[in-house]
Amino acid sequence: MRVAAIPVGPAGHDPHRLWRQVEAGVSAAAAAGAGLAILPELTVLPYVAGEDPARWRHPAEPSDGPTARRMGALARHNGLALVFGLALSEPGENLPRNAALLAQADGSLIQIAAKHRLPPPLPGDRFGEADHFRPGPAEAQAVRVGFPGGGSLRVAGLVCYDRRFRQAWDTASAGADLVAVLVAGPAPQDPPGFFAAELAGHARRCRVAAVAASRYGTEHGLGRPVRHDGDSLVVGPDGCVLAALRPDAPAPVIGSLPDSVRLSPPAT
Repeated sequence: MRVAAIPVGPAGHDPHRLWRQVEAGVSAAAAAGAGLAILPELTVLPYVAGEDPARWRHPAEPSDGPTARRMGALARHNGLALVFGLALSEPGENLPRNAALLAQADGSLIQIAAKHRLPPPLPGDRFGEADHFRPGPAEAQAVRVGFPGGGSLRVAGLVCYDRRFRQAWDTASAGADLVAVLVAGPAPQDPPGFFAAELAGHARRCRVAAVAASRYGTEHGLGRPVRHDGDSLVVGPDGCVLAALRPDAPAPVIGSLPDSVRLSPPAT
């Protein structure tokens, strides 16, 4: 079973640029035989946590809005499941959630996670993620994803900062074979290699595969640089990195999962 992490970025004033990257990456992943592809946090939006939230309400959409519909159509067209990030608006709520949705290969959509822990403002910033989003539930929902040619995995999601916490991994991995990690934003405190080591350590401890898709590059669209520090990689349940992004040539990261990843019993 092949899976893909699709990096995109950096975001700018033209959202169509990110969409072109998404569509090209998903097409390449499907052509390489991937049955599941992961996209970054807030996939086609810039990282605006430090900005005035009053200016950034408009990108939030319902679960059946234009971004979700387009992602569902993309999954259906390419015949693979797709996990993507969305600023998810919900009736009666003032703030959206920073959510991860899964589009199955038939185009159907389901929310699998929403960011539960919202990091504080970065040094020098007036605003942080809690000014833009409300927390999601602590629980992560695992959804079974079928792969071309047979076989399936139960997939759960973690959105960016939640990956820092052992409890979040314990909750997600309890019902899953694979944890999708959607990442964007700066982590200037991390030394080189920390992200991959962190992901590999949690995957090995929890005995799940992990696929991280991160925004890459430095964004300048907000009048100041925002550097993305995450990696895109595929990790097996033994903690071994099966595939990782080449920084000099951003492209879908595709890995073949070992048979040992299939830890859950088949659906009855």
